[in-house]
Amino acid sequence: MDRTHVLLPRPSAAVALLGALLLAGCGSSDLSVSTGGGGAQAPVRSTAIQHEPCEGSNVDAVDVNGDGKADIRRVLAGGKEMCRVTDLNRNGKPDLFQYFDASGTLRRREADYDESGVVDAIEYFEGGKLARVEYDTLAHHKIDTWDFYDTASGKLVRRERDTRGSGKVDQWWTWEGEKVTVAFDRNGDGQPDPSDTIGGDASRADGGAPTSPAASNVAVADAGAPSAAPLPVPAPAPAAAGSATPAKADPGKAAPKATDKPAAPAPKGKGK
Repeated sequence: MDRTHVLLPRPSAAVALLGALLLAGCGSSDLSVSTGGGGAQAPVRSTAIQHEPCEGSNVDAVDVNGDGKADIRRVLAGGKEMCRVTDLNRNGKPDLFQYFDASGTLRRREADYDESGVVDAIEYFEGGKLARVEYDTLAHHKIDTWDFYDTASGKLVRRERDTRGSGKVDQWWTWEGEKVTVAFDRNGDGQPDPSDTIGGDASRADGGAPTSPAASNVAVADAGAPSAAPLPVPAPAPAAAGSATPAKADPGKAAPKATDKPAAPAPKGKGK
């Protein structure tokens, strides 16, 4: 059976990462306060976490570590895998959900990082490419961060955050090439404050943080199921991307395949 080691970013690493991001943004000589909200708008965003069920009558269960418990459940229909539920940390609770379209291409992925039974990150794919990610960064079982990607380049281009958990977006991040602009709503009117916008070099926005937050390795088998092509995985830092490191193959077993999990949610706590 093929196995891989998947890098699972810890929320604590994400907290440190955004802290460095904000500190770097405030202290960098490349950042300046400007007037005007940069055209940012305040659309109404749903904060409800919509978990998509993965159920069916034809289920292929796999026990990866031989403890008598299913670690992977693949739901099939018409001979094709429709969705997959995985218990990555072997605690008996599912923490990774993957959904495929009729062609077998990954279309959606959900992850529960804090073992609360409620997903913390939801990724949406278009044509197998990452298009949008929703995060619960405040651990209140509501979406508070929305990331938007350019499907052609795989780059993060826009982020909206509700740092107060009020249900209203109060930060707007915009990436244009090597520049990033952040607008804030401090008076609570739902609109960017024209005198409270910072901008600068996107390459410095993560404070020099590594591309992958500190992570623990968890062995995962793919049960021979088709795996999605490598995709950019979102992270709190503007240029961060996730990766999978193959485990050392066991004798007589096939070479491992890469399996990705969504990056850890952006930091738990209020932003600037």
